[in-house]
Amino acid sequence: MNIYRYTADKQERWDRFVRTSNNGNLFHYRNFLSYHIGRTFDDHSLIFEKNGHIVALFPAAIVERNGETILHSHPGASFGGFVFKNPYYSEVEEIIDSFEEYCISNRFDSTFFIPTPLSYFKNQNETFEYALIWRGYQIIEHYIFSIIDLKGSIDSIYREIFRRKKRSKSYYRRLIKENNIRFEWNKNFDEFYPILVENKARHGIKPTHSLDEIIKLDKMFPGYFNLLMMYSGDVPVGGTLNFTASNRVAIIFYNMINYEYAQLQPASLQVMESIKWGKKTGFDILDFGVSQLPEAPNPLTPSHSLIRFKEQLNGKGMIRKVFEKKFCTAVKNK
Repeated sequence: MNIYRYTADKQERWDRFVRTSNNGNLFHYRNFLSYHIGRTFDDHSLIFEKNGHIVALFPAAIVERNGETILHSHPGASFGGFVFKNPYYSEVEEIIDSFEEYCISNRFDSTFFIPTPLSYFKNQNETFEYALIWRGYQIIEHYIFSIIDLKGSIDSIYREIFRRKKRSKSYYRRLIKENNIRFEWNKNFDEFYPILVENKARHGIKPTHSLDEIIKLDKMFPGYFNLLMMYSGDVPVGGTLNFTASNRVAIIFYNMINYEYAQLQPASLQVMESIKWGKKTGFDILDFGVSQLPEAPNPLTPSHSLIRFKEQLNGKGMIRKVFEKKFCTAVKNK
């Protein structure tokens, strides 16, 4: 097993492996990891090679925290961890062994990473997770996130939503007609962004992405970023920005509303329209995002109201995990 640090001349090979891997997605492509404006990371991504062929990737950066040097899931992406195809268990252990040897020889105190959730896998396989736990990697954080299964018919999905929300189909039709509501898939990011900023400010936080970053990403990944705007007449009352993570999964990354028009239920209507879009586009699931309270003393505290909102829209609770392992510092000769 040969392990070495990623360099720019390896981008084509890296991206090709992500495309053909079992769990690789948008967040693992090199352009996504380097798009950030005004934010720089000390990239330390790794490539694992055996007999001249890539067998795994590890997108990461160096993070200094509390006097320790951490090989950290790339801070510019939602998911990091190991990207792989379907390796045999023996090969998984070989990858982990070489990874630890590399970390220790390069004087990393620990590693911290957020793997791609199992629901993103082309073929569900938990071999890697088992091997990590067996080798002493600790799951130190759990996040609840929701997915909407798109495999049923659109009519059956909608019927279940109407049942859960205790609303009829005619109720939503009337709401749309009486308020002259229309939906547009467009590129009006300048209309959407002020709504996003105002929504985030209500929770004392800022958007993950700047307006310039969203525009840059849209140009770098044509067709991957789909903006749905909802209007009442000519007034924008909300918007949803969906990311295409893979050919199986799309992410409802931002679902925002103009609170002056909250009575028009834009948050629900936008998700229902996104379900229609996702079904038509051929995705298997929509990732509806995490439902924690980041402003709480414990940021892992579940947001009951947000979880309930997602459940009403057919969201099913799943788990995102965060792994950590501390390495023996005695052998690092610091």
